[in-house]
Amino acid sequence: MSMPDHSGPSSGPQTPPTTPAPRRAPSHQLWLGLALVLAGCTFLLDSLHLVELRHYLPFWPVLIIALGAARLLTAAPNDKGEQVVGGVLLAIGCFLLFRRLGWLHMDFRDLWPLFLIGVGGMLLTRRPGQGGMPGKAGLFGHGRQDHPGGPLDVKAVLSGQQVRVQAQDFTGGQVQVALGGVELDLSQAGFQRAVIDVSLVMAGLELRVPTDCRVRVTASSVLGQVEDKTHPPLAAARELEVRGSLVLGGITIRH
Repeated sequence: MSMPDHSGPSSGPQTPPTTPAPRRAPSHQLWLGLALVLAGCTFLLDSLHLVELRHYLPFWPVLIIALGAARLLTAAPNDKGEQVVGGVLLAIGCFLLFRRLGWLHMDFRDLWPLFLIGVGGMLLTRRPGQGGMPGKAGLFGHGRQDHPGGPLDVKAVLSGQQVRVQAQDFTGGQVQVALGGVELDLSQAGFQRAVIDVSLVMAGLELRVPTDCRVRVTASSVLGQVEDKTHPPLAAARELEVRGSLVLGGITIRH
């Protein structure tokens, strides 16, 4: 008596195994990485005496202009925070370049009235009773709020924000700060793994995390600093990844 042969191909439809799509880096991180690669190549060519870097040093603000223009071009139409950061970088780069070329005979201390004009203009254009939305901190001004749930979206320009997350299904979000500071409290948040995409330009971010959380910082930095004051747990139950970019900014992590 012969046994039935089950080695043949199955007659039912077979679905090919799906592979997860590779995760792309944020656009501003790509532009920052490209700028660092170009700068490194330039210094390498100067070390090999293939180019005279001293002839191009007066034009170093062009790098800031390029970074600001890239962030403006890649920003979403409704992403006001990214647009403001790009505009600030573009304005600073143009100011420094014009001074280098002798087209502008002014100093930063001569432009301080522009700060008053900008703040006054923002107050005039702000609608009465306009406030922050749940999960989204205000762009200008100082504020404190609780984030109930959903993707985190914090933007601060020339201001400070204090945000406390208590959602038990927290997955992450983004924090964009220019010329300001943000305190983000995740000590009461519930998550297994969360990812926060940061963009700091001359700004600071303070993170408070649970005691059983391991923090992994993969953000690229240009003249920035990351200070981790936490005690790594022996057996971490959850993980927080901080990625993005720091330009003259700092991140402090504590329990």
